[in-house]
Amino acid sequence: MDWARTGEEAPRVPGLRLGERLASFLRRKLGRDLQTEIVMECRRAFKEGWRDVSLWSDLPAPYGRHLPERVVELLLARLLYQPGMKVLDVGHANGMECHRAMLRSIPCPRDLTGIDIAAPAYDTSAYYTSSIRASIDATPFADGTFDLIWCISSLEHVGMDNSAYVEGRAAREATPEAALSEMVRVLRPGGSLLITVPYGRYEDHGWFRNFDELRLQKLLDPVRPRIGVTELYYEHTAAGGWSAADKRRLQSVRYGDQDNAGAAALAALLLTNPA
Repeated sequence: MDWARTGEEAPRVPGLRLGERLASFLRRKLGRDLQTEIVMECRRAFKEGWRDVSLWSDLPAPYGRHLPERVVELLLARLLYQPGMKVLDVGHANGMECHRAMLRSIPCPRDLTGIDIAAPAYDTSAYYTSSIRASIDATPFADGTFDLIWCISSLEHVGMDNSAYVEGRAAREATPEAALSEMVRVLRPGGSLLITVPYGRYEDHGWFRNFDELRLQKLLDPVRPRIGVTELYYEHTAAGGWSAADKRRLQSVRYGDQDNAGAAALAALLLTNPA
């Protein structure tokens, strides 16, 4: 199995615009060493037999010590995939090496569609059947198009300052609620939608938000009557890495508390469309 985007607030260096801070962050934090460590940890979990979605209430122990939330997100995304699924990957344009390695690892037949407001930063043809430039709150897809949707650390950017990605899109009126409604619309009966977002105390970092309980439930409440929702929560500690957590323990957790190049806590939402 060939497992080879993590998120963190771009450091606020005086005099630097958001785009420059983002570029600085990417150079500093997302080098090949970190990407390789994420890939190797995901591969280790998979080799050790961690392949049953029913085990999501826990993680291998220890798992992902000193690594960002992507090490959890990519494992969950990979566990949901079955050969032949028609998959939508939300926010694919700046997917980094660990994400692309996960895509390379999934067995054929593959039918992956990427969607993003930004132009891809790499050649997507090796990974995706099609790459669509559009907002996730207003897609060109018909109802019930996809068997599986991955929205991995993307929803926290919806409606925020996206000027570092797309010129002139700093104040777009999209909302996470509209994006979720649209993803539910294009999910086929019996299909699954995985959403992951940084979680804990609410924080506005300009280009992304750290979700809290109030805002997460506001997001989910409109779709609960028509789709099944499973909420899972994880936290990182220096000693044990990533593990399942009671969300009540995470209310005061800040984004960079664990100095692991990303979120200190994560919400993973599995939405299942009734067949």
